Amino acid sequence: MSSSKKLIINADDYGLCREVNRAVEMLALDSAADGVPRLGGVSVLASGECWEQAADFLGSHPWLSAGAHLNAVEGRPVSTAPEIGILLGNDGCFAGLKTLLPRWLMSPLAVPRAVEIEWRAQVERLLRAGVKLFHADSHQHLHAFPPAYRIAVRLCREYHIPALRRPVERHQYPERRASLIALRASWTLARAGAGTATLRHNDHFLGFTRAGAYERGALAEDIRRLSEGLTEIALHPSIINGAPYPHYFGRNELSALLNEWLPAEIARLGIELTTWEQATQ
Repeated sequence: MSSSKKLIINADDYGLCREVNRAVEMLALDSAADGVPRLGGVSVLASGECWEQAADFLGSHPWLSAGAHLNAVEGRPVSTAPEIGILLGNDGCFAGLKTLLPRWLMSPLAVPRAVEIEWRAQVERLLRAGVKLFHADSHQHLHAFPPAYRIAVRLCREYHIPALRRPVERHQYPERRASLIALRASWTLARAGAGTATLRHNDHFLGFTRAGAYERGALAEDIRRLSEGLTEIALHPSIINGAPYPHYFGRNELSALLNEWLPAEIARLGIELTTWEQATQ
């Protein structure tokens, strides 16, 4: 009998760097070896330095449910279109979220046009590399911003990507509380302004408040508190703590995911591990 609680464990930032790629691939190969699908999804950063390695791995492991991790806030763009300049700093890299949002408000036509061009280039890069996309989300949850959400929905429909992350947490932890409130408000406005009847969303989300900080105890606590429906938990595994970000503990997350307590605890709680591909069938 199918469980009323379903869980997708998703690895974000795949393709960002070697440390992240190695961790994601360790998890994928471990899943293949013992039959437990620890990873229900991977979100591929098409603008990452190691995106080609990620695409090659996915080509030889097609059972991994890949998604597009749309980016307009960090690193270098994929598109070379001149319109992209409004998203960039003087160094040719994305100017960052704190700069992008004010620019969006000041240039409400030019910025979304640039974001759509760049996101389209990222999706098409992955598709040309043979990556089949089952879901989409965004770096630093930019698609929760209403104009960006409309772009993400449009691209999902155009490229037949069946699911889009709902990045809003229910739990209220002291960490990042103000940011969480702002994210919820933004998402509510975004959903109100765009119909998404044809797209699958997760019902619940984890991984914003504790981004990069899921050691075993925190992961166990949140799994035990799952609500009925489909929950996606976004993790950021790495083979080294502090890579790619100083405040992330990706090695701790990797260790927690590889430990045998995880599938045993999930089974004990009657939770069904699933994938984005299965969730969209």
